Amino acid sequence: MRNTIDALGMDSTLSKKKINGSIYPILLAVIPGSFLSHFSAGLVNIALTDISLDLNISLSLSQWIVTGYLLSVMIFLPIMGKFSDRFGRKNIHNMGYVMFGVGILFSYLSTSIVFLLISRIIQGIGAAMLQSVNMVIIVDNVPKEKRVQALGLIGTAVGMGGFLGAPIGGILIGWFSWHTLFIIQLPIILTVLIIAIFFIPKDAPTQKSKFDLMGASIFSVSLVCIIYILNEIGEGVFYRNQLMISILGIICFVLFLYRSKTNKNPFIDIKMFMHPIVKSGSFIIIGSYAACFATIVVLPFYFRGVLQTSATVAGLFLMIYPLFLSIFGPLSGRLTARFGSFKSVQMALLLMIGTFGILSMISMNTSLYFIFIILATLGISMGLLTSPNYDLIMKYVPAYAMGEIGGTIALLRNLGMVIGTALGIAIVNYSAIVPVTEWLALDTYQDKISILKGIKDVFIFFTIALSCLYGLLFFVQKKKNIQ
Repeated sequence: MRNTIDALGMDSTLSKKKINGSIYPILLAVIPGSFLSHFSAGLVNIALTDISLDLNISLSLSQWIVTGYLLSVMIFLPIMGKFSDRFGRKNIHNMGYVMFGVGILFSYLSTSIVFLLISRIIQGIGAAMLQSVNMVIIVDNVPKEKRVQALGLIGTAVGMGGFLGAPIGGILIGWFSWHTLFIIQLPIILTVLIIAIFFIPKDAPTQKSKFDLMGASIFSVSLVCIIYILNEIGEGVFYRNQLMISILGIICFVLFLYRSKTNKNPFIDIKMFMHPIVKSGSFIIIGSYAACFATIVVLPFYFRGVLQTSATVAGLFLMIYPLFLSIFGPLSGRLTARFGSFKSVQMALLLMIGTFGILSMISMNTSLYFIFIILATLGISMGLLTSPNYDLIMKYVPAYAMGEIGGTIALLRNLGMVIGTALGIAIVNYSAIVPVTEWLALDTYQDKISILKGIKDVFIFFTIALSCLYGLLFFVQKKKNIQ
């Protein structure tokens, strides 16, 4: 298979299109959806205590306000990617803004947990619509020489949304009620929906195959089981009755793989992942997002439980990563233009591995200035890695499945976030003398040492995991003679 989109018909199709005017209105229509769909999860997460008190529910039940949203996004991502190939990417994208807005409005009006959960699921479906096609719309409509920069903006929006939700939500909760977290997003959604209607070019469906409802159902059950067990592991709890859920998830996943191989029109065409570049790039998506999210999850334990900083200082330091990600994400195009997508991914991944190696050496006496530099470097490495990796994957995917791979990439990204969160908490829980839920109450030197060891173990784990991914990439390069 040739390693250019031209060979797959993407650039030849684009070259036949007359691109009128600036590409910036298209970006302005697409990027806010990428930001808001990730921003909404963290924004609400910070308000769970307030929602629990207002609706008179337990904190564990309120957690499903976030979990239900994320599950809805992950289940519907491949579905909407498939639908975009059948019904058009612009139609699915713009309907995503509508569904997201409806979910936002209903969440604002909610007076019961049931109504709020349903509203969040609707919002999650809308977010899945937006995430499944945003990169494909850019690939379809942005010239090749500007494509990596545009994809870098998508990666920046995802990173900024994922990590700015909690601090901004905390500020708003301090001034207003939790309902405000929803309603402030509605004017933005209405504005960008109008822009999207007028400026995203109309596209024709590329695939009209029969939808695999059975495959989608099996996939959904396996995903729900996997996410549930990951959350339980992340809390440091695993009971015998959860073994049945684990077995059910594994069986459904195996059945899903079998059906994908044997069905003429599978729900997710796993043949897309047969090429080593697509396969290794997909693992890099999961690994990089898992590593970065685990870092953001465990660092508050370090700041507040070990260094004894205030919540404000901890929050400000956690914003360093998305700040530098937002700066260097769009600049990744220059690196790619000079060295190519493959070498750019290699260099960025090496930088990330080095960053985690240094993080694994933090101590009780590490200066905040040093932490600032390391978090900035982590943001730089993620900003430089994301868009060339997306571009590399899409070069080896057939044109007819571009919508499907767009949704699948977003699914892998979200899966990495969930895995990273669960692994981060689980590793710290395993190493700590006291439960992580008691980390703010640490008052002995030995307790702090145990928490610090757990945090360092997280960084050691991801240093090794990312190094293995680099080894996989190096092996693919030698086998396929990729430059």
